[in-house]
Amino acid sequence: MKKLCETLSATPLFAGLNHDAFHDYCSKTNVRLVWKGEVLVNEGDPCNSIGMIVDGQLALQKYSSSGDFATLELLGPNDLFGDDLIFGVRRTYPLTIEAVTNSKVVFVSRDVLMSLLYEAPAIMQNFLSILSDRVQQQNRRILLLSQKSLRQKISNYLLDLLREQREKEGESPRLARLTVSTQAVELPVSKEVVSRLLAMPRPSFSRELISMERDGLIRVSGRVIWLTDLDRLEKGVIEGFQYR
Repeated sequence: MKKLCETLSATPLFAGLNHDAFHDYCSKTNVRLVWKGEVLVNEGDPCNSIGMIVDGQLALQKYSSSGDFATLELLGPNDLFGDDLIFGVRRTYPLTIEAVTNSKVVFVSRDVLMSLLYEAPAIMQNFLSILSDRVQQQNRRILLLSQKSLRQKISNYLLDLLREQREKEGESPRLARLTVSTQAVELPVSKEVVSRLLAMPRPSFSRELISMERDGLIRVSGRVIWLTDLDRLEKGVIEGFQYR
């Protein structure tokens, strides 16, 4: 029980809370170990609980009738799923959730979550913060997919990775540029998965990376990509790229 409570306290929903606030509910949660390639949720399944990722990585996939699929989003440690559906009028998943790596996920049922929100205002505040962050994340996703060209999509994605990286380090990208003009980001997954995330064919993604490197915008070394001209990347996302 103690180990389970410690696992829960490491999730965003219970962040900053004393175990006393949710100790009685620890035994009512479920920890599930999933293997790479395992499907946790199929499109059309009812949402009866929220899932909190402790370890590993999951992908939100949208499959067509022919079996082709697009990766809509990647989730990692501390990310949640089902939180945007659990209290909705239509509580069915519109997509499939699949494990990209071996993962550990904590599930909290709707009834338990409802009790926690009523009895612990701090948990309610954490839950509202999670929903607010999800709205911002979806807005960034819409911005990414609304870019007109492959280069704009890739540049927007790389700059977003840089922003997230600097936020984790407690430093803004612009402040970092006062001392370092070239920034590096590491792709969180393979280039094949990233290309699906950006809704473009894998060969097109690779060709555009080569083209951007040739134009002096980036330098590629495996999954590590150096952003060698931040000004042009940022301007290109907003105004479109002027090809030489």
